[in-house]
Amino acid sequence: MGIRIVLVSHGEQAKGMMNTLHMVLGPQENMAVHCLMAEESADTLYERLKQELEGAGAGYVLFITDLLYGTPFNTVNRLAKDYDVHHLTGANLGMVMTAVLERTKEGATCESVAEAAVIAAEGSIKDVRKLLRETESEEEEEEV
Repeated sequence: MGIRIVLVSHGEQAKGMMNTLHMVLGPQENMAVHCLMAEESADTLYERLKQELEGAGAGYVLFITDLLYGTPFNTVNRLAKDYDVHHLTGANLGMVMTAVLERTKEGATCESVAEAAVIAAEGSIKDVRKLLRETESEEEEEEV
């Protein structure tokens, strides 16, 4: 059984990430999005996420939530009381793309996919102004 990736967010961020993911990597299978809308309760989200775990098997689902300590984060953590939950938070497109690609590797586990996604996320945030200055300095040194 393959690893199912479930994106969970406030509003439609998860849906937007999925749309972009399809545009960049092509259509993906074994993925789901759950968007918590303003009119919904955390209990409603909990029930939807619980169905994800029961459908795929807890050891095969990797939840990726948008915001540390937000309602989606807290809801996934609530599931961890009864299930073996794999959960990353602070979602960005780079980490999601990495998770999608890593899960296709032979022997991939939720743990190995999560580890690769965290490494990708840590390296994906840059102060571009500072990065450009460093690049210019390196180019000047090479010219000397």
